Amino acid sequence: MLELTIDHIGTNGDGVAIKDDRPYYVPFTAPADVITATVKEEKGRGFIAELVELQTPSPLRKKAPCKHFGTCGGCSLQHIDDATLSKWKEDRIAEPLSRASVAFDAIEETITSPQASRRRVEFVAAKRKKGVMIGYHLKKSHQIFDVGECPILSADLLAQVKPMRLMLPSIMARNSEARLTLTSTLNGPDLLISANIELDLEIREILARFGQKQNLSRITLRNEKERFEEIVVTRKPALIKIENFEAEISPGGFLQATEEGQETLISLMKQSVSKNQNVVDLFSGCGSFTLPAAATSKKVHAFEGNEDMVVALQKSANKYMLPVVTEYRDLFRRPLISDELNQFDTAIIDPPRAGAAAQVAELAMSRVSTIIFISCNPNSFARDAKVLMDGGYQLKKIIPVDQFLWSPHVELFSIFEKSGS
Repeated sequence: MLELTIDHIGTNGDGVAIKDDRPYYVPFTAPADVITATVKEEKGRGFIAELVELQTPSPLRKKAPCKHFGTCGGCSLQHIDDATLSKWKEDRIAEPLSRASVAFDAIEETITSPQASRRRVEFVAAKRKKGVMIGYHLKKSHQIFDVGECPILSADLLAQVKPMRLMLPSIMARNSEARLTLTSTLNGPDLLISANIELDLEIREILARFGQKQNLSRITLRNEKERFEEIVVTRKPALIKIENFEAEISPGGFLQATEEGQETLISLMKQSVSKNQNVVDLFSGCGSFTLPAAATSKKVHAFEGNEDMVVALQKSANKYMLPVVTEYRDLFRRPLISDELNQFDTAIIDPPRAGAAAQVAELAMSRVSTIIFISCNPNSFARDAKVLMDGGYQLKKIIPVDQFLWSPHVELFSIFEKSGS
């Protein structure tokens, strides 16, 4: 048993104590906590430890709002007060930039989405002898626990848990598992079931009745073993609100985690887009930035590597007669080269967590005057920011937009400008 004093919160959200010049990573602790802990395993030059007793609580602590805190594998920072957590997320962005030698002004204050605002969730379902469990994985485990509450989720998604527990035993095989992706839409929740389920008439009828009773917009089955996906039930279009527009989304397609976060990012984006500009939207997704930018600018050319999303986005743009051209293109394998980019005044880029090294390298060589860069990974962002700055861009603005309440994840909005372009 060790007595430790927590020094700071680490990158993954664990408290970090230093003893004999070696770090100890202790989940669910806060800076200035005095604790006793047991060592579980080695990690690099340090150790992962488990909290045994909180001897002296830190003044930075607060009561966790969820009864599953400490059991659930998510929301590992519920016990940290809001101001401290916001500042920590700002530091999560600043540290990789400093390591990459990227010059930047002060990071602006974090804008955080409220509780009960998450509009998408992925549950794990497991059929056992006594029925179906639906919930999340235990921390650092493949075990599942039944979720009873979830303060980050919108109420319409949480309300589907009990009905799904009653329905799923009739379509799942014993000892099987499934992933359930639920998305809030304007016409009711959209359900994507990923499981090795063979569709027959009986299962189709069960899902049709369930969709009708629960007022779902759509139910899609994705059979990963057979590699097929089928929309089984469509009651109404799966639409989300994007500013003043309604946009159709594909099953499981990317969208911003909260509507509040999405609208904040749109508002920030529109400050850098004017009516006489040609805009390119890279990794456009369902059109979170394409549609509002098209209403503000001269024209938007949107590129996306998911064909279903491209079709849905063009359909939404046509509905509102917006000046949008969509194109299916894998920007990892075939990024827009600098000569193609030079026709645009502003580029919007919102890549996956891994960043977009190939596309950013071409942007760095282009004459695009303004790059609006949204990222959900401070490490890949720092790498890409360094490439842009080596290409002559300056990092003018960074604003953390936290759509991942109480988790180690953070999203950011940034603006790069190239002088003389």
